Amino acid sequence: MEFAYPWVFLILILYFICAKFCPLQKLAIYFPHFEYTNRLNKDFILKFLILFFTLLALSNPYTIKEIIQKNEGDAIVLSIDSSGSMDEGNKFEVVKVVAKDFINKRVDDNIGLVIFGSNAFIASPLTKNKNFIKGILNKMYVGIAGKNTAIFDSLVQSIRILKDSKSKTKIIILLTDGIDNSSKIPLKNVMQEIKKEHIKVYTIGVGDRVNYKLLDYISSSSGGKTYQAYSATDIKNIYETIDKLEKSPITNKIIYKEYLYIYPLFLALFLLVVYIRRF
Repeated sequence: MEFAYPWVFLILILYFICAKFCPLQKLAIYFPHFEYTNRLNKDFILKFLILFFTLLALSNPYTIKEIIQKNEGDAIVLSIDSSGSMDEGNKFEVVKVVAKDFINKRVDDNIGLVIFGSNAFIASPLTKNKNFIKGILNKMYVGIAGKNTAIFDSLVQSIRILKDSKSKTKIIILLTDGIDNSSKIPLKNVMQEIKKEHIKVYTIGVGDRVNYKLLDYISSSSGGKTYQAYSATDIKNIYETIDKLEKSPITNKIIYKEYLYIYPLFLALFLLVVYIRRF
């Protein structure tokens, strides 16, 4: 047990000084009636206990309990291309299946979702509700954001999701099968924000119609990596590789303080009532 204001107990010194040198107390010593003197002694003890418990309450005693929580948790945004070309070979549906499997494995992570085509939009903010984000992903379809490809704008939307996250590790996993032909925001500005927010970007190119040099620049500049996929198995393996790479332990310390002043305060009030009833 600890005390927030232990110095209040110094008042006890004044109490004992007063008890010894107060003139009223001296007069009581010379009073000849023994029973009254005995009562004064009892009153002294009772008053001392009232004061002691009052000061104990004023000192604000409390106990501290620490709970350490160790888990793994990142803030991850899945940025998925839904442009017209993702309809070829049923690529978009394959990516949805693989992405849902990846989401299931990230038990302690906050996951967000960005869908992009000619435009980019936030389909889901960061959440630990895996069923919610998988439900949103199920409703996405090819062309929902337009037929073209706005890779840079998709990164901007991903940054917006991650900006307010307190996670130590912020990740964007961007998947596309084309080249940027619709973004309104220059890549230079996007990369500045990525570095400012300490975001790591993993890029996944699907097929041959991808500017891998550009994707590699984006990922390597942020500390991530670029992957090439040519089949559903490749996409699945890439997501599994990223899953293994990004396991960042986070330790949370929760401190519980229980204040106990109410107990000595109750005792002080109870003894005060007893003292008053004696007269």
